Amino acid sequence: MCLQAHYRSELEFSWEGLGAALTRLKRLVMAAAAVREAETAEPADRRLTDLLAKFDAAISEDLNTAVALTLIEEAAAMKKIDAGQKRGALAAMDAVLGLDLLTIERADLRVRPKATEIPETDIESTLLRRKEARAAKDFATSDALRDTLIAAGVEVMDGDPLGWDWRLEN
Repeated sequence: MCLQAHYRSELEFSWEGLGAALTRLKRLVMAAAAVREAETAEPADRRLTDLLAKFDAAISEDLNTAVALTLIEEAAAMKKIDAGQKRGALAAMDAVLGLDLLTIERADLRVRPKATEIPETDIESTLLRRKEARAAKDFATSDALRDTLIAAGVEVMDGDPLGWDWRLEN
C-alpha cells in the first residue's frame, strides 16, 4: 500500500485501500508464479528493456515507487514474451521493491480475519462437498454450501486454482 504513493506525499489509510493493495499484490504474485520455474535470461525483447529503463528512471527520479509499481505490473502482464526474459525483468524490478514476487505463494497472502473460527480443513471439505454437488447438478446444495462458507467469512472462487480466500471485513 505504501509503495502506491510517493514517499513525500500524504498517504491516507483506509481498509478499502489496504484490501485493494492486497488484491494488487496477489495479481503480481500470480503473474510471477507463471514464470517462476523459467530459467532466468537477460531481457532482450525491446519492450522489456524499455520497461526496465523506465523503471530505473522512476526509481532514480526521487524514488517514484508509484510509477515503478505500475511498470512491474506492466511487465508481468506482457504477452508473447519469453518466460526466462520476463522472469529476469521481474527479478530485477523486484530486487529494488523487495516484494519477493518469485518466492512467495499466493496462499501465503491469505489474511485470516480475527473473528473467523472455521478451520481450513473444514473449508476444504465443504468445498469438496460443493464440487460433488455441482457435478451431480444439485445446485441448491451447492449454493447452500457456498452461502455457508460466505457466512463463515470465506470467499469461494470458482475456476481459480486457489479455490478460496478469506473475506476481509472492515
